[in-house]
Amino acid sequence: MDYNVGETELLWKKGRCKLNIATIGSGKIVEEMLQAIESLQDVQCVAAFSRTKDKAQRLADRYDIAKIYTNLEEMLSDSEIDTIYIASPNSLHAEQARLSMEYGKNVICEKPFTSSHEEAKALFSLAKEKEVFLFEAIPTLHLPNYQLIKEHLDSLGPIKLVQCNYSQYSSRYDQLKNGEVTNIFDPKFAGGALADINIYNLHFVLNLFGKPEKVNYSANQHSNGIDTSGIAVLSYPTFQASCVGAKDTTGVNFVMIQGEEGYLYVSQGANGVQKVTLKKKDEEIVISVQQDDPRLTYEFRRFQEIITNEDYVARDQLLEHSLHVASVMEAARNQIGLD
Repeated sequence: MDYNVGETELLWKKGRCKLNIATIGSGKIVEEMLQAIESLQDVQCVAAFSRTKDKAQRLADRYDIAKIYTNLEEMLSDSEIDTIYIASPNSLHAEQARLSMEYGKNVICEKPFTSSHEEAKALFSLAKEKEVFLFEAIPTLHLPNYQLIKEHLDSLGPIKLVQCNYSQYSSRYDQLKNGEVTNIFDPKFAGGALADINIYNLHFVLNLFGKPEKVNYSANQHSNGIDTSGIAVLSYPTFQASCVGAKDTTGVNFVMIQGEEGYLYVSQGANGVQKVTLKKKDEEIVISVQQDDPRLTYEFRRFQEIITNEDYVARDQLLEHSLHVASVMEAARNQIGLD
């Protein structure tokens, strides 16, 4: 899953595929994606879908998108479109991804990939059957500084503890307290702090260390059962990892990986991986590089590379990882009574 930026650039110069993307959804993450792909050659958004025509039109006007749709199957029938970007409510991801692949489209699906391990497994099988590309959009894994963490992990000696915190107070939590339940705090839409924010920590840890032997999730829950904040403890054979995610408080966002020979400290947390410091005995150095591109640019650059190279091995490696995360998330949610 590691890649070399120089090799990627060389591949594009030799001949890159052109991605004609259609979006599903009209939230902030869609706009962030559209801004992120602006600098990528041969990647463009050609259509936008929303159940509400006005929302689709506003998005199209702002980002010069040629077509809008309010009927999903009509959009999927558009032969100009080869890739669907899904950023709808969590509970809709699996069905929309399935339908898109049935129409022969590649799919880039926002996190969380699906609401269950079985849904994720079914999508993986369908991607293989249809010979299309399917990705979970999780920018952390594709950031240059995350690759550097992988390279320096062995220098820490045996790992003993991993700590992650991603806490960001949500304005929609204020709405929840006032009796208005938005999608992100609605159990029917598979919302909650774990699925929306703590999932970055899960991806960060599982991509480094694999699936844990045991998961224990404790959460602060609203009266409707949704988790507004919580702590997932992942147990590995020789170490423990704690993943804190909150939408009802603000905290210091960080990751710290502690080994017998030193530690790695990631300031600003698993989402952006902006600065990484390596501390060993009396030596402390910053190993991170400046990530000048928007954080979503790196993942779309990687997806384009995989599709261009018809690299089904890389596709499957990423999907196997997403399966592990889906399994852990489902187990954690079940422990607090969420399906």
